Amino acid sequence: MALEGQQDGDIRAVLALGRAEALAGTKRTLTLPEGQQIVIPVPAGIRNGQEIRLEGRGQPSLNGRKGALVLTIALEHIEPPRQSRRGQSTGMIMLLTALTVFVMGASVITLYFTVIRPNQLRAQTTAASVTKSTATSLSQARDTARAGATAQAQMNATATVQTQAVAQTKVTATVLQHIFNQATSGNPVLNDSLNQQDNNNWEVDSKAGGGGCAFTNGAYHVSTLLTGFFSSCYDHSHIFSNFVFQVQMTVLKGDRGGIIFRSDPTNTKFYLFRVGQDGSYDLYLYVDTSGSNAQLLAQGSSSAIHTGLNRPNKIAVIAAGSNLSFYVDQQFLVSIKDTTYQSGSIGVFADAQTNPTEVAFSNAKVWTL
Repeated sequence: MALEGQQDGDIRAVLALGRAEALAGTKRTLTLPEGQQIVIPVPAGIRNGQEIRLEGRGQPSLNGRKGALVLTIALEHIEPPRQSRRGQSTGMIMLLTALTVFVMGASVITLYFTVIRPNQLRAQTTAASVTKSTATSLSQARDTARAGATAQAQMNATATVQTQAVAQTKVTATVLQHIFNQATSGNPVLNDSLNQQDNNNWEVDSKAGGGGCAFTNGAYHVSTLLTGFFSSCYDHSHIFSNFVFQVQMTVLKGDRGGIIFRSDPTNTKFYLFRVGQDGSYDLYLYVDTSGSNAQLLAQGSSSAIHTGLNRPNKIAVIAAGSNLSFYVDQQFLVSIKDTTYQSGSIGVFADAQTNPTEVAFSNAKVWTL
């Protein structure tokens, strides 16, 4: 507000307003010369040059009466566009608008890149870290779950396979046990007590280094004195192809003994099934006179084998084509497939693993299939 001076106590001044203020109306606080502040209401729609007169707000006049406060409205000046510069003015307006937008945009951009964006980035980074961490944890959890599930599945599969294998083994053992019972239910083609020599023409001789094959005390005795060697004794009267061969064996001293079948004694080719007085068993394929060339086909131990000396065990083999199944006291032990030999003679033996050995055999029987 600019004061113009006094006249009859009146105070005149110019009140500058913006067009928006004039259009909408406003209030102004003015400070009078004596320091008093008053609030001036400006009505909406006031025009340029109009006056606002407030009686009694002026200075005292000569007659003692206070004059009025007279305010002349002065709206901010806007230069009218000039024809010759219309295009330029429009361009300038556009430029100023662009600059204004740019300045404002620059401020916003500055704010965005200095405040908002870093916060967003931090938030995103945190979120990404949390997401990544969560994803990693979930992935690890999934991997762990999958690994656990895979391991469990593998364990279940292994357990299933093992269960199936055990079940299959039991079924196989049951079937082979039944086959043995059926195969031995008829009359044997060879039934020899082995208490003395007869038409079966079992080998009777002495072996180099000591021991041999002999009928003694009502049994067929086979012995060897050389440790690391075995003595074999054959039935020279028969050749068998598919059959069941069973004989009772008792280790009188030493280590082990067993049966030989599908044998070609001249060329030392045969299957040899051995049972130890320690409860062990094994099966070898002999291909020549060198024991080092013999092939191990099966081995193990069984509670069905009576252990110790002077304990009789009935050992048997079912040879049916390539299927070879073995038993002790009519109980199934093991079964294999081998096509090397299809027929031959039968025999028994004593094996001195670490001690001179003597084995007594009795009740030899063969059933053909």
